[in-house]
Amino acid sequence: MAESRPARRTPIDHARRIARLTLSGGARAAAVPVRGLARLGRDEHDPRWTGQTWLWQPGWGRRTHDRLYRSPDPYSIGLSDYEQQKYGTVMDALAGRGFDRVLEVGCGEGDLSVRLAGHTAALLGVDICSAAVQRAAARVPSGTFVRRTLPHEMPEGDFDLIVCSDVLYYWEAVTLQVGLAALLDRLRPGGMLLAYHYRGAFGQAGTADRVHEALAAAAAARGLTVRAHETVDGVGPDGAGARFDVVVHPGVAVPSPRRPEPGVAARTRRS
Repeated sequence: MAESRPARRTPIDHARRIARLTLSGGARAAAVPVRGLARLGRDEHDPRWTGQTWLWQPGWGRRTHDRLYRSPDPYSIGLSDYEQQKYGTVMDALAGRGFDRVLEVGCGEGDLSVRLAGHTAALLGVDICSAAVQRAAARVPSGTFVRRTLPHEMPEGDFDLIVCSDVLYYWEAVTLQVGLAALLDRLRPGGMLLAYHYRGAFGQAGTADRVHEALAAAAAARGLTVRAHETVDGVGPDGAGARFDVVVHPGVAVPSPRRPEPGVAARTRRS
């Protein structure tokens, strides 16, 4: 799908963005020394105060997302060319394959979940916001949706598809390292991990480039294959672009039949 020209920002939009970046910058700076205390004398996988999401997702913790999701569709996903193009890219990468067990990290209200549900009998969606997962569960009855703070509340078991869409750049650097290790170690032989992230800055802890370089390095360290490691130019707000990776476990997978996608209209492929 071709990306339409982004809407022109108003002075109010610019003021809001500056305020958001300023507040997020302050939150990130304040969290650094506290994270040091949280990890002092502890394993990186088991720091203190794991429920304080402002430490591990500075500027975009649980309270921020709870405020955003007081009203449905706070990101206007249904009207976003970027989001629809992103979903098309993710679904194209699946190539019609079926999966036994799927994990969607940062499922939000289920906009991508409803598409993934047609490829598995066991979809697990997790998100930091309770309201979001409640709406996702109502939208996709065949899936299971739970509120979790990853990576400290990682689901049990392993998966043959893991999807991370515009979510991993919320984690600070060590949390990202721990989280990527946990996700890749839960990938079954023959399984896939798909990651797609917007490259623009909006006050998040990390960047798409850092996330995807770290993902490629972590995958290589485990002997996994990086099938795609791409930059998608010109998409998203201000045409900042995106990064897209597909990581594959080299083991042999047992194919599962594809199930029909419920309630999803035909997509236009991105040109």
